[in-house]
This record gives sequence, C-alpha cells and structure tokens, in this order.
Amino acid sequence: ASTVDQMPKHVSAGLMWGRPDLFPLPDVDRTDYLLMLGANPYVSNGSLLTVPDFPGRLEALRKRGTFVVVDPRRTKTAENATEHLTIVPGTDSYWLMALINVLFAEDLVDVGRLAPHVSGVGQVQELTSAYTPDSVADRCGIDAATTRRIARELAAAQTAAVYGRMGAHTVEFGTIASWATDVLNVLTGNLDKPGGIMFNSRG
Repeated sequence: ASTVDQMPKHVSAGLMWGRPDLFPLPDVDRTDYLLMLGANPYVSNGSLLTVPDFPGRLEALRKRGTFVVVDPRRTKTAENATEHLTIVPGTDSYWLMALINVLFAEDLVDVGRLAPHVSGVGQVQELTSAYTPDSVADRCGIDAATTRRIARELAAAQTAAVYGRMGAHTVEFGTIASWATDVLNVLTGNLDKPGGIMFNSRG
C-alpha cells in the first residue's frame, strides 16, 4: 500500500532526516494553525497521522485557532474547515514553493532554535526564487494575495503545522510537495515543536 499511498513521503523523509520511515506529524491537539493539503480525515480518520476522533480534534482546533484545507474538491473536511482553498489538481508543489518564496521575500524565515541543525537554507531560497505568488496563480488557481496571506499567517502563528497527504503527494512532483511541506515547517521554526510537527519519541 505504501507505494500508492506515501512513497514520496518516504523519499523526502530519507533525504531530509536520514530515515525514510521517520515522519514528523502535526501536533493537532496543541497547534494554533493547521494548513492541510490533499487530506480528508473526516472520512479517512487520518493518513500517516491517525488518532482517535480526528474530526473532533479538528473541531476543537477550529474553535481555538485556524484550520485551512487546500483541496480541489469540497470534501467533508473542507466543509468543516475555517477556510477552504480550491487548488488545481496536481499543482500543490508549485503553490508550496510560492509560500516558501514569500517567507524569504518578506523576511519571515525564522528557524530559531533549529539553526544548528539546519543546512541549505540559502539553496532553498535560490530554488524558490522563481516561484512567486503571481507566477503560480494561474497554474494553481489560487490568487497571489491569498498565497501571501497564508504565508504570513503561517509565519505569525504562535504554533503552526503544514500537513500534506495523498492528494498532494501521489501526483507529478509529489516528492517536491512532500519536501516543501516540511521545508515550510522548518523555515517557520515549527519542526519538532509542541503545536508544530513532531517526531515520535520511539525508534
């Protein structure tokens, strides 16, 4: 099942963390801001991230913070989100790169305590320099102003997590989408942080 469900995640995890089976997952119960791409946990109860009563946890999050769903379809999860952004299928990688572009362009990158453990930030800035919100707007179907707003919200949140699943990963450039998801978590200082994305304590 992994080859049709999550292989891009294995590849990006192996390259980023050194272990293809090590997936940092969103701390849904403590985050203030969750950006979810290509997932429908109201139906699946989660994928890779599986917890009892996932819908109930998302409803609690919506009451205390913000829960944004990016999905081409108006899924059950999208219906219950704070905001639903309709994206052109298969273009998540472009949009995620544009979010990263905004963090650099507006001086919003803050890896904080992660700095001793992070390398390649300058290379990421160079790689994403061409993916401005305006340049990807028509391709992705999300206007540039919305892309900039979401990037600013991610950077400003006390705690935030970006979570992508099958809809963003089992497409062309799905490995880039998987990688860019975790790059966003790193660049906003939310890697392995309560309320961000966290590695499990075993293994």
